[in-house]
Parts: sequence; structure tokens; C-alpha cells
Amino acid sequence: MKKETIKTIITLSNIGYVAGCVVLYLIALCILITSVWSIIEDMFSSNYTVYKLLDEVGLIVFSMAVIDVGKYLMLEEVLRKENPKMIPQQSRKTLTKFAIIIASALSLEGLVLTIEVAKKDTSLLLYPIAVLVTATLYILGIGVYQKLNASAEKQK
Repeated sequence: MKKETIKTIITLSNIGYVAGCVVLYLIALCILITSVWSIIEDMFSSNYTVYKLLDEVGLIVFSMAVIDVGKYLMLEEVLRKENPKMIPQQSRKTLTKFAIIIASALSLEGLVLTIEVAKKDTSLLLYPIAVLVTATLYILGIGVYQKLNASAEKQK
């Protein structure tokens, strides 16, 4: 009875993860389609600016990050439980790729904010600079993570 209860809980959990991943994919698809549509609309109107284009690029990068979150959850929480023989290197590779996408989105946002704020009021540059510094520290953290993982693999 206990094993069947555990199997039921795992099955319900997997259904929840799959549903969550589907919702994440749909949200990301909506963001992606809306961004591309906005770019096309802006190109054919008088509202086209590089800053609006950069905003849309940021949304596209964000939608890719959301897709990656869904993929990561599906791989790690649903498929990996069914196939526990997947090597840890695959998990680290997936996690690192996801972290790099987040770092890219964060860096892009910091860059866009810096350009926008610098044109309006340079006294407000503290926030965009903080975003860029955070992105830099995040990237350094990814590097430390990679270095520690590489040295841990050598010791095994």
C-alpha cells in the first residue's frame, strides 16, 4: 500500500510539473509572438526606434529564458526521475546554460536601461549600473561554479 501511495504522489507531481511546463511554454510563446508583432508594427509606423527594438529583444531573450525554465523542470523533475541513470554532467550543463540565458537577459536589460537613463537624467544612473554590476557578479558566479565543478570532477 505504501509503494502505491508513493507512486500516486509521484504521478500527480509529474502531472503538475508537465502542466506547469505547458503553461510556461504558452506564456513564452505569447511573449515571443507579441514581441515579433510589435517589431513588425513599429517598422511600418513612425514609432520605430532602436530603443523600442532593444526592449523587444529583451522580451525575446526573456521568453527564451522562460522556455529554458520549462525545459529544465521537465528534464530534471519528470524525465530524470524516470531515468535516474542520467549523468550529473547533463544536469550541470543544463543548469549552466539556463544561468547564462538569465545573465544575458540581465545584461541586456542593464544595457538598455543605461542608454535610456543616460539620455534623460544622468543622476538616475545608479539603478542601471547596479543591474550591470549584478549581471557581472552573476557571470563571475557562473565561472566559479564551472571551475569548482571541473576541479570536483578531476578529484573523482
